[in-house]
Amino acid sequence: MPISLGEQNIRLDWQSSHGVDGLLQSPQVDIGLESVNANINILLPESRWTLFTFGPQMGLAVLFWGVLLVVMMIAIGLGRTHQTPLKTYQWLLLGIGLSQTLIGVAILVVGWLFVMDWRQRKVVALAPRAFNAMQIGVGLLTLLAVLGLVGAVGFGLLGHPDMQISGNSSNAYHLKWYADQANEILPFATVISVPMWLYRILMLAWSLWLAFALLGWLKWSWQCFLQAGLWRAIPEKKPAGDSDVEKKHHE
Repeated sequence: MPISLGEQNIRLDWQSSHGVDGLLQSPQVDIGLESVNANINILLPESRWTLFTFGPQMGLAVLFWGVLLVVMMIAIGLGRTHQTPLKTYQWLLLGIGLSQTLIGVAILVVGWLFVMDWRQRKVVALAPRAFNAMQIGVGLLTLLAVLGLVGAVGFGLLGHPDMQISGNSSNAYHLKWYADQANEILPFATVISVPMWLYRILMLAWSLWLAFALLGWLKWSWQCFLQAGLWRAIPEKKPAGDSDVEKKHHE
């Protein structure tokens, strides 16, 4: 390749004989001298589910695994409260599935379960009006929680996994790294991924588990909802004139 004096832009393109597999590594190119400003870009098809990435320090991170660690710690803590029928492994499964949706949905579902426990234990002494207002509020909260779970199932089955890939303007299907200095061999990156159908199967299994588990949770929540009665009659106030007549009659 002839190189003359002055600034030049040289681009080399080539295509390897193998496609995207579970362990994808960018080519290790030996240019024979040190260089600067090396950029690595890996484009993945939507049929792949990225799990782990490795490359130069200035690159991207798969933040989902940190979120999963937090979910595990929260699940252990919630499982030890013994205020709901959920065991630790159920909290963990619920948290993993809901981590693929909005965090508000997860907070709503967890809040609903603990509100139902509170409803079972703390409402005996409420006045009729307060009790009925509470019943309406708990009923609306239950409806919102169930709708949130249904939406989470639909999003998991039809959507794409949110691995929370960020850094260096990267996303789930466009992975970028940068190195300011490089040796004779240019920096390279590694991506571990699996087919998207594996994610679909896992979400389908989670959805079936949630459907059967939700039946038990709804049965428990209904028992909590009926504790101390379903509805309380509000006593009617007697008119002031009737009280005066009764008073005179006694006199």
